[in-house]
Amino acid sequence: MKLDFKKFDIFYIIGLVATTIFMIFEFIFNFINLDITFLFFYWTMKLLSGFGLILTVSNGILWILNRFTEKFSKKEIQILIMFQVIVPGIFIGYTIYSIFSNLQPSSSTVIGYWFDLIIFLYGILSLMLTLYIIPLIREEFQEAVDKGIFKRISSGAKKIGRKMKKRYFNWRGNYAKVQIQDQMTLGEILDIWRNRFAVYLLIPIAISSLVFIPITFICIIFWLKIFVIDKSEPKIYERILLLISVIWITMIACLSYSFNLVFYTSIESYFWSIQVFYLAGILISTIIFIYRFIKLKGITIKKIKDELFDNKTKKDT
Repeated sequence: MKLDFKKFDIFYIIGLVATTIFMIFEFIFNFINLDITFLFFYWTMKLLSGFGLILTVSNGILWILNRFTEKFSKKEIQILIMFQVIVPGIFIGYTIYSIFSNLQPSSSTVIGYWFDLIIFLYGILSLMLTLYIIPLIREEFQEAVDKGIFKRISSGAKKIGRKMKKRYFNWRGNYAKVQIQDQMTLGEILDIWRNRFAVYLLIPIAISSLVFIPITFICIIFWLKIFVIDKSEPKIYERILLLISVIWITMIACLSYSFNLVFYTSIESYFWSIQVFYLAGILISTIIFIYRFIKLKGITIKKIKDELFDNKTKKDT
């Protein structure tokens, strides 16, 4: 669908004015209770945090391999890989436990309260900075959904290059460097998916901002322009307004949680549900990780059956 930019600008201004007037009337008369919608923001952040957790594990393994490349034997590399596969299962089990434990609020020590607060605020701020604020400033936000031919070619060239390196390092017996190539690929894939989800999840962020309905309007229009209306480059004023909106909603989320403002107290009884979305983020990223890991290692059902058959044959003889 082609867009008439002059008409779009007029529509955008009218939309901002209309939603601002509605917000003012809502604050004065409070005819609709929209505070509950703020829960969507925390759900979105927790979903993306789940992705970030598995990505952090992958990057941690990559750092270890780079730091101690010459010290790892083939067996030690296999143990490290097994550890990386098991860790998401531990996170999943702990998150399920935390969902049920959070259903019954418990008192915590002063140290525990401040530790939880710092971790929570750091999670929100780091996510909003890395996935929204910095990419918007650098004009890279919409690149997460770009499927241009250049990216496909460069991605294919990188894939071929890493395959060649893996064969060379395998021939030299440098198994740590073989795994480094796989870790770099897995890290990039998880990062791409997390960045894509950040763009897709503008709609839940828009819903969470209904109490500040101009922000909802800005988020929805930005999302529609990228995916539906014209799939064109957003204008400078759209990007600036989205940046301001994201900073504002982040500030409100952090202050509400820190000082028990109405935006938090109105959803406090449902706050345990954010762990469900944390679990969803971990599960989705784990599935992507394991699927890509299996593909990188060339593991197939046929290969597994053949190996089991060979092991059985050796035992029988």
